[in-house]
Amino acid sequence: MRRGILLQLAVAGTLLVELLVVPRSAWAPTLLVTLALASAGIAYLVTSTRTQFLVPTIFRGSGNERTLAFTFDDGPDPVFTPKVLDLLREHDAKATFFVVGKRADAHPDLVLRAIREGHTVGSHTYSHAHTFHFWRAHRMASDVRRGIDSVVRITGRAPRWFRPPQGLRVPTLRDALARAGASVSCVTWSVRGMDATSRSAEAIVARVAKGLERGAIITLHDGRGLGGTNDRTPTLNALAELLTMAKARDLACVTLDTLLAPPPAEERVACGATAP
Repeated sequence: MRRGILLQLAVAGTLLVELLVVPRSAWAPTLLVTLALASAGIAYLVTSTRTQFLVPTIFRGSGNERTLAFTFDDGPDPVFTPKVLDLLREHDAKATFFVVGKRADAHPDLVLRAIREGHTVGSHTYSHAHTFHFWRAHRMASDVRRGIDSVVRITGRAPRWFRPPQGLRVPTLRDALARAGASVSCVTWSVRGMDATSRSAEAIVARVAKGLERGAIITLHDGRGLGGTNDRTPTLNALAELLTMAKARDLACVTLDTLLAPPPAEERVACGATAP
């Protein structure tokens, strides 16, 4: 909340200085330019996956070891999540699933399967509402808390990781996380496949392959809809190729728990690779 107020004060202070310094005849164009620059700056702080000003955010691992993390958003989905899990098992890969609470409540068996097979489950809010980023902090906090509680109810453990819808961190999110009493770390990504929109498997692979490296946090989708397409077949085809590519590059596919707090090497499960 305080950082949001600081942003508002900075913009207001800049406008005041301009009113005092800039000749009256130039007020209108100067005001428009200032507001445009301020809007662009705020948009960058909200949308960039790497900014830390509004909410402390993790977007990649250290890169010290030959590990990376695949993450999946918007599930669980009764059609595509099992197929993603099958592919991961086939490639001896581990991943992290950021589940939408209401979908997890509808398909708890898929959440439990992910846990049984060694994957990590994080929270992606309860509703993934399109208007989430415009809510007041108390309403946002309630949705965050419900999403976390859903994971706890199903798995018996609190999630360590949280990802806001679209990875956006608006000024109110910091306050909402505090109000929710959420002991979670906010995680975005270093590369994403943009597979929620209409893309071919080839396009997804081409986009992700450039960032398929040590410490990468890769975001794909196992869930349908929520503003995206209803077919995750391109994601499945791309995932198979990307897992093979990771093996060829001798990169171990691990959960966020492992990527961000690596256990001893002998405890890791790699996607066909052996992490040193």
